[in-house]
Amino acid sequence: MYSKENPIGIFDSGIGGLSVLKELIKELPNESYEYIGDTLRMPYGTRTPEEISNFTSECLDFLKNKNIKAAVLACNTATCYALENAKKIFDFPILGVVEPACEYAVEVSKNKKIALIATESTVKSGVYEQTLKQIDPNIDIRGVGAPDLVIAIENGTLYGEELENIIRRYLNELGDFEYDTLILGCTHFALATNTFKKLFKEENIEIAFVNPAKGTALNLKKILEDGLLSDNKSNTNINFYATKDISHFEENVNNVIKHKGTENFIEVKF
Repeated sequence: MYSKENPIGIFDSGIGGLSVLKELIKELPNESYEYIGDTLRMPYGTRTPEEISNFTSECLDFLKNKNIKAAVLACNTATCYALENAKKIFDFPILGVVEPACEYAVEVSKNKKIALIATESTVKSGVYEQTLKQIDPNIDIRGVGAPDLVIAIENGTLYGEELENIIRRYLNELGDFEYDTLILGCTHFALATNTFKKLFKEENIEIAFVNPAKGTALNLKKILEDGLLSDNKSNTNINFYATKDISHFEENVNNVIKHKGTENFIEVKF
């Protein structure tokens, strides 16, 4: 049985899950967190479904040994290919990021045309299309895989001309699709939201941006409200783990996360 003082686990292929962690800290400020980024084996978007599932289970098993009370797959690719299997293996609640994004996208879209920018694996999985059409069968969706964008953000390129050119190239692949809502279907991409907004503003185009992180944080809060919300306000702790280059990972974390508690950075090997 898990105690309310047990930490929350967060898993991503790299730094993309920091966008989810930011929202979790806002919604659940009294919690402690265990975050693992599988930086050695990212990007997941070019991996096989079997690899993605195996890597995800391995990282969740690592978090299980940290006595977490719940876990978030803060990775769209892992959510698409590993969430259902992980729920069968582990006995703590596990949330993905796809469903909250789809629910919000359908809510805000006025013309029912929704674009998706994600990893190649996420787009190929069809999970977003299936989930959106379950909510509203009249939704029209077009997706584009953006592997270079994942790498750029993972390397710490969060703004500037180089990033703008990469994003512009992928957005152009959407062609004449007149969408009014864009799902940032890789948690890495939420870290570049300001650059996305800048590009659309330059074209005088109004777009609703969907960041899965907010809805995911609210969904987890609902689950924990059943006796598992921490009331410890004294000193929240975050342990960060990376499977490669922990110093670079720490630099990226410090650029993204503003946290008042204790933080530790540890490199791990599987």
